Amino acid sequence: MEYKKFEYPSFNLYMVKTNKFKTCQMEIIFRGEAQREDAMVKTFLADIMSDCSEKYSTRKDVARTLEELYQASFYGLTNKTGNILLTSFVLNFLNPKFVNDKKYLENVLSLPFEMILHPAITAQEFDIRNFNIVKNRLYDEILSVNENINQVSLKKALAKLDSDSPSSYGVLGTLKELEKITPKTLALSYQNLLESNCDIFVIGDLDMDIVANIIFKYFKNPIVKTKDLPSLYVNNQIMKRLKTFQEESKFLETNLVNVYNITDLTIKEKTTTMYFYNYLLGGGGLNTKLYQLLREKNSLCYGVKSVYLKYDNLLVVQTSISKKDVKRAQRLIKQAFKEMKNGDFSEEQLNSAKESFIFSLNLSLDNPSGILNNYVFHIFDDLPFIEDRIKMIEDITKEEIVAIANKIKPNISFVLEGEETNGEN
Repeated sequence: MEYKKFEYPSFNLYMVKTNKFKTCQMEIIFRGEAQREDAMVKTFLADIMSDCSEKYSTRKDVARTLEELYQASFYGLTNKTGNILLTSFVLNFLNPKFVNDKKYLENVLSLPFEMILHPAITAQEFDIRNFNIVKNRLYDEILSVNENINQVSLKKALAKLDSDSPSSYGVLGTLKELEKITPKTLALSYQNLLESNCDIFVIGDLDMDIVANIIFKYFKNPIVKTKDLPSLYVNNQIMKRLKTFQEESKFLETNLVNVYNITDLTIKEKTTTMYFYNYLLGGGGLNTKLYQLLREKNSLCYGVKSVYLKYDNLLVVQTSISKKDVKRAQRLIKQAFKEMKNGDFSEEQLNSAKESFIFSLNLSLDNPSGILNNYVFHIFDDLPFIEDRIKMIEDITKEEIVAIANKIKPNISFVLEGEETNGEN
């Protein structure tokens, strides 16, 4: 693969040239500091800006155009990564070498910039028809999330961290936040989006210089980026002792969420070692410490997992249980952490984890999106390339994983109590 960077006044362009695929991908990313009031709005913007524009008045018009461009696809989304909100617009399209149309590359690459630079805004307001379509869609998504006990309990637990912590922000937001958004406030937020730092990433078997010229021709954003952004990593407050919370819910089962701070990780620990600690603790399926202790040996839970939130410097353990078993579950979770600290896992388990990770990384090399995503975070966070990460994984030792245990500190224990009284395990 060949990498090249082009610098322009209002954006940077990064290209990955490879002939491995018949398709290509372009991702346009706007980056801004995460603010609670912006998260829901940016999600709304990403949705409506990929649905319509001045030229394409409905989603059906956009779909028809994408079909004419040999089944290209285009969508927008917003993610929170640590301290940063990333609003992305993604275009997937066929390699022009397989198309008998000399204007195809220019036509397909120009589409996202038509959508981004010319949204359906009249008199400083988004078109009300499309606004309501997107609003109703987001309304249904929020209701759907509110019916999922795992998502509800995790959201509530993270909200207990610190009301000012970006770790507590959700990009989907609440119904109350959605109702505050109007066609006019959304148009004002659109201007704010254009003022964000912008980076464009492209992968495919393409002539880099031709692609750069086409993008510069159509992306005439007059705003020159000047903003310095904070580190991706959130430094959540370290608690001197565990804080406990409990709430009743409409769900039948009970959900327990424990949140832990992760402190002073080295670059290697952030990039690889912590993932292995989490995999062996509870992120790796049926053979993990947590699953074996809570489910297999004690038949205590419906399900249990741990998740490493890298850019929030957090580790989360989540399990669904009967409310009568909460204290017992807590004791077993502590036992799992203690066993990890004592190195109570085998070299065979570690080698199995290595094989699983290496397989997943090699799998990501088999699609444009996997390679491009790695390159994005190589630029944003100095994440090593996949080939280099595989070498780092092969060198991980049991002692390095055990050392992680001293860097994990309990923060919050949150119980979302269900209505059942004598639920079965």
